[in-house]
Amino acid sequence: MKKEELRSIVTDYGDAVITYRSTNSRKLKYNVCTVDFDNKYIQSKRNRAKEGEDTLLLFCWDTDSYRLLLPKNVTRVESLSSVLRNEKI
Repeated sequence: MKKEELRSIVTDYGDAVITYRSTNSRKLKYNVCTVDFDNKYIQSKRNRAKEGEDTLLLFCWDTDSYRLLLPKNVTRVESLSSVLRNEKI
């Protein structure tokens, strides 16, 4: 997956469950993430990570931290609301 494609999908979903292959172990892992940092809680968290050409900066709710993710390792992206089976308003 390309970086801008992943950013667009996660932006549309708001919160997303992103499944990816770990760079080190090659095991499938997942995080519940957002790219919308316009939130006082997220802004209160420290971030030293800088987004690069081949990485996307996300805030992961399940780890309560920022994370740099390689879009090329992403295998699946689902909206959190569909995973939780929330009804659309």
